[in-house]
Amino acid sequence: MRGHGATRAAGAGNRAGARMGARTGAAALLLAGSLGVGRASAQEPASVGGSEHAFEALEESSGRRTSGPFPFDWQHLVYYPDGADGVELWTAASVHAGRVRGVFEGGWVYRLAMRIELSRDGEVVASDETRIRHVLNLLIPPNVTDGFPLQTRVVVPPGVYDYRIEIQDLNWEGDRSVNAATGELTVPAFSTDRPFVSSVAVAADSGGTWTPAPGVDLKLNAAKMVQTDARPFIYFEVYGLTPGGRFRGDVRLVSTWASRGTGETFDGVRQPFTLQYRATAPEDPDVPVRAVLRLDMENTRPGPYEVQVRVTDASTGLQSDVRRAGVRVREPEDRGGTQPIAEIAPGTGEPGEGGA
Repeated sequence: MRGHGATRAAGAGNRAGARMGARTGAAALLLAGSLGVGRASAQEPASVGGSEHAFEALEESSGRRTSGPFPFDWQHLVYYPDGADGVELWTAASVHAGRVRGVFEGGWVYRLAMRIELSRDGEVVASDETRIRHVLNLLIPPNVTDGFPLQTRVVVPPGVYDYRIEIQDLNWEGDRSVNAATGELTVPAFSTDRPFVSSVAVAADSGGTWTPAPGVDLKLNAAKMVQTDARPFIYFEVYGLTPGGRFRGDVRLVSTWASRGTGETFDGVRQPFTLQYRATAPEDPDVPVRAVLRLDMENTRPGPYEVQVRVTDASTGLQSDVRRAGVRVREPEDRGGTQPIAEIAPGTGEPGEGGA
């Protein structure tokens, strides 16, 4: 998906398209009912409370930054692919560009590798690896805080896992420049008793290397940091709607700023962006609704915000729980004219598959 035009709808499953309701600001919307994979047929029903708690834990752990020779932010995102034996877990990283070594080869070349491992009881049950190569016209200054994006994907059953994320600067020999993050995560199970929303991903722009579905290519922002003059994308999927039925989506951008008791005041808009849209779910119950929305940050002030998504099934009146994604807004930053000559991001083959 490229381009930044007016509202549009695509996908055979989305027969009636998307109709905008009340909103503040502007957004580009793509609802695709048949852009590829749907929910995993092998998933067992799970309690709503258990799944929601797991999603909240994943959100709370996202946007973390490591220390080390070249810091990186990371987050985990969960989707439910059709025909898979488990849950699709994307791990995204954003590597501090100013701390990565550039080598001049007709342009300034940057090379990075990322590996994810999920383990249980000390045994690796799923892994994936990817590499990127960027060629720029200028050396990136050390103070540039923008990041190089990398993503991995594994498919695993719901449950608790230990994870290890390893980033390597390939412009250094051997293991001279390796940084890693470790922790524990819970992969949520699929809930079937009401509309169900996946993770909400925040992307800086379209035309990137993250492709969660055919026809969708976004610049995923693991740091979830955007500028006040930006128009970032969000991506999410919706499951469990009445086949062929109408539904309503509600999206809000809400300030989460809070005073620390030292006399600060908030002079911004508490809810600078709202969007309501209506559309028709696919006839095939195994095909999800996929939404790509563009947010307008024009009315925001620097600080913390939260994207909130809720979907209502018009046929049953049932609502999903509110899915949340934090985002931090900052003032525009001068990047010093560094522009890509070429951007090459080859993967290493098929995404990793989880297994015992």
